[in-house]
Amino acid sequence: MPNTFLTDDIITLEALSIFENSLAAAKHVDRSKDALFGKSEGGSNRGATIRVRKPNQYTVRTGATYSAQDITDESIALTIDTQIGVDTFVTSKDMTLSLSDFSSQVIKPQVALLANKVDTDVLAAMAQTFNSVGTPGTVPSTLATYLSAGVKLDQYACPRDGQRAMLVGPQMQADIVDGLKGLFNAQGKIGSQFNSGEMGEAAGFNWQMDQNLYVHTVGPLGGTPLVNGAGQTGASLVTDGFTAAAALRLKKNDVFTIAGVYSVNPVSKVSTGVLQQFRVTADVSSDAAGNLTAAIEPSIVTSGATQTVSGSPADNAAITVVGAANALAAQGIAAHKSAVALAFAELPKPQGVDLASTKTDKQLGVSMRFVRWYDGDNDRFKCRFDILYGIKVLRPEWIARVQSGAA
Repeated sequence: MPNTFLTDDIITLEALSIFENSLAAAKHVDRSKDALFGKSEGGSNRGATIRVRKPNQYTVRTGATYSAQDITDESIALTIDTQIGVDTFVTSKDMTLSLSDFSSQVIKPQVALLANKVDTDVLAAMAQTFNSVGTPGTVPSTLATYLSAGVKLDQYACPRDGQRAMLVGPQMQADIVDGLKGLFNAQGKIGSQFNSGEMGEAAGFNWQMDQNLYVHTVGPLGGTPLVNGAGQTGASLVTDGFTAAAALRLKKNDVFTIAGVYSVNPVSKVSTGVLQQFRVTADVSSDAAGNLTAAIEPSIVTSGATQTVSGSPADNAAITVVGAANALAAQGIAAHKSAVALAFAELPKPQGVDLASTKTDKQLGVSMRFVRWYDGDNDRFKCRFDILYGIKVLRPEWIARVQSGAA
């Protein structure tokens, strides 16, 4: 018999459940900020942006002399600014379906698209980190590359608290499971990997396969890039030696190192002996003389509580970009859960329509709206699902890209 209880709230709750179960990367980010958006207890609108405070940083005094340090509150803006949805229509006949049929034929394929879009956006945001391991264009086949990603996180004092995730593509997962099949390990763990074809929990990470990995194309590069001028600090780097008058040399998210510029321990500020990696934050071209100025992350800070490097680069210090020119590389991700925030907000429920429902699962931190109205000319019901969300990288140093092949 037809399901006569196919109401707006039931449809929305069913869609929420399917949406949450379809998420992959989004399950490994900070979802605690949802309650900060929407309406306050007094009914006023809190707005679309909140400021997320970063931990204060200090230096250690040597000796008995008092030396006060300023308390500088740093914060990052998390903005709910992305609305996505899927639109369709159902006939009067379709509306006589049971909830199970309606869910499988109408809700599931639509909501799965929304979940894939959110996952794609999360992974693209996670790729905005300067930490990188592996070789662009080559799928890692040993655990060493993934362990190196863990080392990157360790170097920035990332907690080892069971909340580290390793997000890999289908080929990455297949290659690493195959590569580990002969290694000594707990028999139950090997059996689980063999039977499921998935890594599960291993090497300090909770592994998750996601087919939506961001794929980066290394810039065209060209020439012999060098630092142009000693003593540079800040969020840009002046260089020369690139191929002259090129439309594009470095692409956003390219990673490079500078000879003699090392990362520092975030607490002691002592050099790690490892070259600091920098991320290019915007596409950049060279001028007629082969010069270019690249916007970079992290900023070059040589002293104080926010120090990032052992010292400023020397004039003519060599610049080495990770990967060959134009190499395609899927970006696997190693990340701590608190490195990226994902927040959803409730959309208003419209009036004057056939059905309208906005539901928020407080436990899962997801909000979704379903609206349906009647098209009398064609005897069909127009339907739309919408979600509103925002993503922000809070701790890029607690993320590491694992370079892989093109797929």
